Amino acid sequence: MPAAIPAPERLRVPHQSGAPGQVRRWLRESLPDLPDEARDDLLVCATELVSNAVRHARPLPGNEVCVAYALGPSDVEVRVIDGGSRTRPHVCSVNLDSAHGRGMFIVSKLSTDWGARTLGDGTQEVWARIPLR
Repeated sequence: MPAAIPAPERLRVPHQSGAPGQVRRWLRESLPDLPDEARDDLLVCATELVSNAVRHARPLPGNEVCVAYALGPSDVEVRVIDGGSRTRPHVCSVNLDSAHGRGMFIVSKLSTDWGARTLGDGTQEVWARIPLR
């Protein structure tokens, strides 16, 4: 019988501009033994996903965003669940003159895979898988 996959660790943060910082602190404290490069990539990806949720999506009930991670043998996956939006995250052409629009490009380069889906209740989940290297 295969080993059970551990349930992801979760954190709910306010749907506001300070959310990425709270998530970074939580991930650093929760995953102190990650290799430095993997931790750095995880923190960047989580920051981008949470920032996008705050900037582009509706909050969950309670004016929150939910963040979860699951640590596997070769990677760590981070997931952000928000109240949904009219658009799905996508990689934009990078415009070096713009102050915005690079987030999902960065996520796509630092992760081995990423995706987004709308859940049955209308919420949206965006995830990225970061290799442990």
